[in-house]
Amino acid sequence: MFLTARFLKQSITKQQFINRQIIGKTFFTTSSNKFQRLVTTQEDDDCLHVKWSNENSGTSTYSYLWLRDNCQCPRCLHPSSSQKLHSSADIPLDIKPTTVKIIGEEAEITWDTPLRHEKEMEAHVSRFPLDFLRRYQSSEASEKFRFNHLVPKTWSSDEYKLEWVSYDDYMKTDEGLHTVVQRLYNKGLVFLKDVPLTDEACTQVAERIGPIQETFYGRDFDVKNIAKSINIAYTSLYLGFHMDLMYLDSPPGIQLLQSLQNSVTGGASIFVDSFRAVELLKEKYPEDYEILATTPVTFHYLNNGHHMYYKRPTIVTGEPQSGPAWESHVNYAPQFQGPMDDLSPKEAKRFYSAFQKFADFVEDDSLRYQLTLQPGQLVMFANRRVLHGRTSFDPTSGDRHLKGTYLNLDSLKDKLRVLNQQYGYDSSV
Repeated sequence: MFLTARFLKQSITKQQFINRQIIGKTFFTTSSNKFQRLVTTQEDDDCLHVKWSNENSGTSTYSYLWLRDNCQCPRCLHPSSSQKLHSSADIPLDIKPTTVKIIGEEAEITWDTPLRHEKEMEAHVSRFPLDFLRRYQSSEASEKFRFNHLVPKTWSSDEYKLEWVSYDDYMKTDEGLHTVVQRLYNKGLVFLKDVPLTDEACTQVAERIGPIQETFYGRDFDVKNIAKSINIAYTSLYLGFHMDLMYLDSPPGIQLLQSLQNSVTGGASIFVDSFRAVELLKEKYPEDYEILATTPVTFHYLNNGHHMYYKRPTIVTGEPQSGPAWESHVNYAPQFQGPMDDLSPKEAKRFYSAFQKFADFVEDDSLRYQLTLQPGQLVMFANRRVLHGRTSFDPTSGDRHLKGTYLNLDSLKDKLRVLNQQYGYDSSV
C-alpha cells in the first residue's frame, strides 16, 4: 500500500525525503513547493509507481526500461541538441533500480546494471524533473503536451467570419504569428492585408512559419492567364473546387496565394471547408461515407515531361498516433483524377454514387465562401482541408496576377506547438 498523505505530512517536516521499507517495497516521499503536493513512489518487479498526492491524477506507472531509455542526464541526452546518445536496443531487459529518491523537483534513480555493450565502473544515475514525469504520466497527458488533443472547428459560408491580420503584425510580432497559426489550425483559412507588392513577399510570409515546400513548379509560382497553359489554373476558365498536388507522395499542407494585380471582371476566389462537407455526408449517408473512406482514388499528372501518380481515398480519418488535431484530411481534386482501373462494375457504381453525393455537398452554396483578392491581400489555407477554386474572368478586361507557394504541414504543427506552449491556445481565434 502507499503511505497515507497524513503519515507523510507528519514524516517529512524535518527532512526532505524518507526511505522506508514496507513489505519488501521501497517508498520515497517529498514535499514540493512548486507542485504543492507529496510525491510517493513504489517499486515493482518491472516498473515504478508514482502517486501524486492532492491531485486527481492519482498514480502513474513507468516501466524501468522506459525510464532508463529516457534518462535526461547529459551522458544520455546531448545537452545542446537534446538528441539521445544511445539506442533503445541498448537497455538490458532485466534492468532495475537500486535506489529511487525524490529530491526537490527531481526523481533520482540509480540503476543496477550498465547498458548493453557498455562497461561502466560506476552505477549510472538518472535524474528526471517531476515536470517530465508528469508530461508522460499517461497517453492523454503526452497528447496534451503535443497539442494533439485539439479539435478543429468546421464552418459554412455564413459561419466563417473574415478577420484580416495585418502584414506588419504577422511579420513583426509573436501575437500576430500566433493568431495566424491558430486560425490555420482552427478554420484552415486565414487572410492577410497590406502585403508588399513584390515577387518575394509571398515566400517571405510563408517562411515566417517554416521552409518553403518546393515542387516542380519551383519555390513559388505565378497564376496568370497563359496561352497553351500546362495547368488549368493558368487560364481564365472557371476553376472548380480542388486541392493541389494530390498526385504527390506528400502533398503540401499549406498553400499561400497573394494578389499582385487584379483589375479583371470576375476571378473571385472561392473556398469550402471540406471537413463540414464530410460531416454532412457522414450524417446523411453513412454508407457512402465509408465507401469514400475505403476506396483509393487515382491522382496523376501526365504533362510537360512529368509522370506523377498516387492513390489515396477521398476521406482519411483516424490515422494511427496522429491525434484528433491532425488525424483527418480530404483528398479531392477532380481535375487531376486518373482512371480508376481496379474497380469492378459493381464497385464503380457504388463509388460514383458516393462521390456524387459528396460533390453535391461541396458545391452547395451554403458552404461556399467567396471574395475577390485585391492587390496586397494574401490568403493562407490548409490544402488537405480547405477546397479552393476561382470563378471565371474576362482576360480582356484587365490584368490578374497571383503569386503562390507551399508549406508542409509539419511546419505548421511545429510553430503552433511552440507558440501554444508560450502563449496558450485560444479555440475562438
